[in-house]
Amino acid sequence: MNQERIIKLDEPKRDWVLRCEGTANKVFELGVSLGTVEVHLPLGVDCIRLELQQIVDFRSALDEAIERAEADLQAGCGPR
Repeated sequence: MNQERIIKLDEPKRDWVLRCEGTANKVFELGVSLGTVEVHLPLGVDCIRLELQQIVDFRSALDEAIERAEADLQAGCGPR
């Protein structure tokens, strides 16, 4: 009984939760959906401030999200 797993641990990451606003413990989310990259800010916030490590984390997550969105588009998912 060798069935293919439905839940796969090696699926590409599609959501990132990142810290912002220094020590205020606020977070925002980057997500990929059908070839688009979405940025969800904390409730009640029009903009966020990123400090040094937060910039590094954001850039890394954004690079990954762009790669995932490109893969979606190449697979025929999402807007063109």
